[in-house]
Amino acid sequence: MATKKKVTEEVKEAAKKVSDKAAAEKIEAKKTVRAAARNTKAKVAETKEKAAEKKAEKKADKLVVKPAAEKTAEKKAPAKKAPAKKAETKAAPAPKAEKKPAAKKPAAKKPAPKAAAGKVNLVFESLLGGTITTDEIVKKLPKEATSAYVKIEENTIYWVGKNGEMGSVDIW
Repeated sequence: MATKKKVTEEVKEAAKKVSDKAAAEKIEAKKTVRAAARNTKAKVAETKEKAAEKKAEKKADKLVVKPAAEKTAEKKAPAKKAPAKKAETKAAPAPKAEKKPAAKKPAAKKPAPKAAAGKVNLVFESLLGGTITTDEIVKKLPKEATSAYVKIEENTIYWVGKNGEMGSVDIW
């Protein structure tokens, strides 16, 4: 009977070792999962920060104002070239050379004719149903504003003044 007791004790010890090992593996698995979750949360937060920075940069790029000198330079028409002198008509004809196939030149694009438009009443409508006209937008701007950028989805009118000052006004 002594051997039977030894065997049962050995089985109990082996079972205890197996259960201890299983518990240790469970703990390690939890640690691994939690570390992965922390890393994922950190990466998501980092990605959100980068996206917010990019959005802010785009917004700032849209609000960049050109100095007045650049604006007037853009408005000036390019200088007209002097007409080319006509060749003399009594010049001796040039000797004829072999004709090579001429390269096809793309046809010059003609500007599309502008439609004759009368006065149009523009009304901007938000997704929630609010409406505003261009006259109402102009009334909301300060006197020094020279340009306005309407963002209906943001409920904001961004404006730029004569001397480079900037600001924003809520639409509704």
